Amino acid sequence: MRKTITGTGGMLLVQTLKDAGVDYLFTNPGSAETGIFAALAETEDPRLVIGKHEGLVAAMADGYHRISGKVGVVIAHVMGGSWQLAGQLFNAQNAGSALLVVAGDWASELQDYRGLAPHPGLSQAETMRAITKDARAAYTVVAEPKAIPVATARALREATTPPTGPVYLSISASLLNREGLEAQIGDGAGYRIEPPAPARRETVETIARRLGAARCPVLMFGDDVWRGGAHAEAVRLAELLHAPVFPSRQVFVNFPNRHPLYCGMYPVSADFKKTTGLEPDLLFLVGCQGVHGAVSEPTVMQIGPNPVLMGRHYPLDLAAQCEVKGTLAALIDALPRVNGADAVSGWTRRREKVATYAKTLIEREEKLAREHEGDAVIHPAVLEAHLADVLPRESVVVQESSTARTALLPFGHGGMTWTRSGGGSLGFGVGAAIGAKIAVGRERPVICHLGDGALGYSAIGFWTMARYRTAMLIVVSNNESYQIVRHNWANQMPDSKMVRDGKYPGLTLGSPMVDYVGLARAQGVEGEQVTKVKDLETALRRGLERVTKDNRPYLLDVSVAREGVGADATWDQDWEL
Repeated sequence: MRKTITGTGGMLLVQTLKDAGVDYLFTNPGSAETGIFAALAETEDPRLVIGKHEGLVAAMADGYHRISGKVGVVIAHVMGGSWQLAGQLFNAQNAGSALLVVAGDWASELQDYRGLAPHPGLSQAETMRAITKDARAAYTVVAEPKAIPVATARALREATTPPTGPVYLSISASLLNREGLEAQIGDGAGYRIEPPAPARRETVETIARRLGAARCPVLMFGDDVWRGGAHAEAVRLAELLHAPVFPSRQVFVNFPNRHPLYCGMYPVSADFKKTTGLEPDLLFLVGCQGVHGAVSEPTVMQIGPNPVLMGRHYPLDLAAQCEVKGTLAALIDALPRVNGADAVSGWTRRREKVATYAKTLIEREEKLAREHEGDAVIHPAVLEAHLADVLPRESVVVQESSTARTALLPFGHGGMTWTRSGGGSLGFGVGAAIGAKIAVGRERPVICHLGDGALGYSAIGFWTMARYRTAMLIVVSNNESYQIVRHNWANQMPDSKMVRDGKYPGLTLGSPMVDYVGLARAQGVEGEQVTKVKDLETALRRGLERVTKDNRPYLLDVSVAREGVGADATWDQDWEL
């Protein structure tokens, strides 16, 4: 029902967001947005979640969106503050996260070079365009008050319509502060565009025939499987075909990683072919952006609601823009009908060794954990095994650590929820875990597992955890180095003197050592350091009890061994001022 609102531009904005069902605003407050905060002082709804850096705030909104399914709304600050969002807005764009960033704008014909504001000739919204949805979803409201609810509703629709992504809305600060403005607000705020429907019957049957005829079809389930609630259908399809599942880069676990048909990350390994005697001849991509790298299978099919990246890097034999859950359900029904009962039983017999291979991946990781159980320094596989023993299946895990191993933890359908950064820009984990905890409330434990390098980008987030009692277990895999960068350097230039001599400039983080427990405690979060395997399980259980029973965040700074090429390297440029 439509209604007429009279007040400041900030009031028009806040009321539009309330009508759209927005419960939280994530922000680091700024002066250009005075009208917004003045309106919130009168209504106290939506609730504010404060972070002390814009990047942290954007990550909080991203984590909240991913777990709740609702739009994450950020109140940013003019151009200078908005640019602080860049790394985490880049992550959100790559992940397809539905965020709305609103900022005041000090652009003026009467002033030049105002602090934090756009310089003459520049548009604040245009500067953010490259890190919004499809590099186009950035809007400006300058003078017309009626445009505030219109632009806000438009931005919310843009963020939530596939392909989803972040949207930036810049509103004149003078308009936000101005009294006596009038606009209509109502139905438009909640308006949504109907998403794609399931694929046509003819398309589904064509897919069914091709899958049925393939000797070894490979299945890849992407993040739109998670977003579309199609986890159960993904499992049923894989089990019906008895086909191996190989994910590519993903921000959710879209197929359970402990399932007997889960065969590790794409591309298909030589060990898989050797163990099973199968040569994959068809790749079926479901709800994913695509493969990050080369594709070797002779036939490739892809379905999903987002056509933007379909077939951009390799040809597709079949492509369909469609809703995932209904299409998979129709495909499961069509496969036996189109191919016949004998074919269905033949798929299981022909590919019976797929489960054998999948089992070796688990056994290999379990063996690694056993072999290192007595090490002086905690091996990442040992930490993984202890986490698998201690964490309840209803846990939500936010990961920002290349050191963290995950083969032994039951993620995906029927297990824990897991999410990670979309674009790899560090600083995601702490904020995302705060947003995830706000989304689930006290009902489910949240675990933030991140590396010491990543924590350095967002440690100010401990203050936000303490302020709002977003109780979570923070596990820091601390190896005093940027390990993933070292691995990448060695992979890219294996014959360089740097790699031969073990001299990796700038990658050692332990000189001086950072007291992460003290850093957290200074902001109101308790914790402890763990350096020995014998203390690990007790510390994990103690931390989890503090989180679940006392409703307080708790930090475990776990010293872990470095792995891979250059693991023993501690050299750095030795100089001081």
